[in-house]
Amino acid sequence: MPIRILDAATVGRIAAGEVVERPSSVVKELMENSIDAGATAVTVEIKGGGIDYLRVTDNGCGIEPGQVRLAFENHATSKLQTAEQLDDIRTLGFRGEALPSIASVSHVEMTTRAKGQETGVRLNIDGGQGLRVQEVGCPEGTTFVMKGLFYNLPVRRAFLKKPGYEGGLVADAVARMLMGNPDVSVRYISNGQTVYHSFGDGKLRHAVFAVYGKQTAEQMVAVDAAEGGVRVYGLIGVGELAKATRAHQSFFINGRAVRCAALTKALEEVCRTRVTIGLYPMCALNVVLPPSAVNVNVHPNKLEVRFRDEIAMRQTAERLMATAFEGEHVLQLGEERPQAPRVERVAAVREIAPVPAEAEKPAPAETQKQEPVKQDGPSVRLAAQAEYLRAVRAEQEKLKGVPGDAVREAPALAVPRPVPAPPVREIPRPIPREKPVQVALKEVAPKAAPGKKRADYRVIGVLMNTYILVEADDALVMIDQHAAHERLNYERLMQKLEAGRGSQQLLTPLVVHLSAREMALVRDNLEVLSDAGYAVEPFGEQDIRVSAVPFILGKADLRPAFMDAIGALNRVRTATVELRRAEIMQMSCKSAVKGGDRLSDGEVAALITQMLETGAPPTCPHGRPVMKALSRRELEKMFKRIQ
Repeated sequence: MPIRILDAATVGRIAAGEVVERPSSVVKELMENSIDAGATAVTVEIKGGGIDYLRVTDNGCGIEPGQVRLAFENHATSKLQTAEQLDDIRTLGFRGEALPSIASVSHVEMTTRAKGQETGVRLNIDGGQGLRVQEVGCPEGTTFVMKGLFYNLPVRRAFLKKPGYEGGLVADAVARMLMGNPDVSVRYISNGQTVYHSFGDGKLRHAVFAVYGKQTAEQMVAVDAAEGGVRVYGLIGVGELAKATRAHQSFFINGRAVRCAALTKALEEVCRTRVTIGLYPMCALNVVLPPSAVNVNVHPNKLEVRFRDEIAMRQTAERLMATAFEGEHVLQLGEERPQAPRVERVAAVREIAPVPAEAEKPAPAETQKQEPVKQDGPSVRLAAQAEYLRAVRAEQEKLKGVPGDAVREAPALAVPRPVPAPPVREIPRPIPREKPVQVALKEVAPKAAPGKKRADYRVIGVLMNTYILVEADDALVMIDQHAAHERLNYERLMQKLEAGRGSQQLLTPLVVHLSAREMALVRDNLEVLSDAGYAVEPFGEQDIRVSAVPFILGKADLRPAFMDAIGALNRVRTATVELRRAEIMQMSCKSAVKGGDRLSDGEVAALITQMLETGAPPTCPHGRPVMKALSRRELEKMFKRIQ
């Protein structure tokens, strides 16, 4: 069979298969381009799950007229000049494959106007063929419209899911980009309905508010710590925020949304006893590290990354994530009881500047021509009716506050990113009739009541011989006595394990016969076995004597457990700790008081004292909550004393 060189159209479709998998991958690529272009506001709109129609509009720097055609050439990019830069990538995109790949499998229309240009350019291309360019008037920035994804590849189109499913994947992609770039105001519209609209004020908690809602945003725990050139910051959700899948775990490395097994394992190890078994913590976590320490060029969709030292990175991330839970106790009462920050909407009305006298005069006929207007952000409203000017000036003198019909919710101006650009010629524009309102979010830090102390509480009693009722700081605190005692037992045993006091002597030493290979392995790793809790010494040519074993493993038949440890000697520390942790969980549960056990007043008091002093999560080792609190306000609302 002869060898042929494929034609350009076929090559384009093959390349598109690597980059354009479905509508969500198109959205990801286009949003990355918008953010790299310095956009402070991005709008994503889809219809039919993004298969029929997909639009991404931004207010970024735009594309120069002479480079519009070049942008649709294969491997054409403004983000990479030399091969050496692949080891120091600081942008979200860099391959130069997205635009030509998308254009080769759909109908594309792109309108763009670079900063400083009087007019813009519209480009049309269908299936990678028939590129057409014309000059048009348009705002600064870029609008990319894609229609009929895979219209020329019916087999690929048939493999797409239903529009509802594809739309859900697009929503997930937008949500991750939104949380990874909280300084960009993002609006997502699906079939005419606004799904997400972030404020772009640079605060991650407010971005999470836009995606998951008020309650989740307030309950997530903040973390911000650094070590050895690595910084981890963001929000973690445990307890009742835990989810049935890992779909709500969002990781970002240097601003790039990624899938990373090392970070997932670090998070779940830190949150192991803070979420119920079978559930997973949620998060929006950013990792900042030198670009040279991570390779983002291992897969066409750039979702997967590779670290230079994955084990070290996982251990560092684990230590930094754990700082989110420092200072917690099994039970906290009074002013030491943690209060999540409240997220509230606030409206700041921006006054309208007085109308200059000359603005009342009708504009000359030659100035009536529509001209592009500089965009300041998503909350700017443009009005074209010149007759409003005279009425606005008269109304301004009467306005003392904000009229009720003038108050509307609008996104706050996004924090602009510094993008070098030529100065833009300002064009006068009419003033809107009503006062524009800037709606934003603010975090309200809870204030502790003055004079309250941790010990200022009163034990009311025990409900159903299971739940200890405590009054503290205008709240009713309910404690599960079994979960609390189980957590205290677990912490006591784990402290022994971590302090190296986790070995127990055997009354009768265990003699084990090994093969020559196993004997050599044991001789080379006596120190590792000792650190893991085993006291081992040679006892002949191919025999060893075990006189102590890890705490909790002193069972009748130790030989299988020890042979398993030898078989996994390269990971014996982890394997042994995992085994002991599981055994400790079981022992902690079995030895704890049960629901229904009657406790004396002294036992209740002792249990509460230990809970207040023990630094540990307010959950049992299996992730169930130890306590719940009802505030006075919640109780009064429950009984309709207040609304």
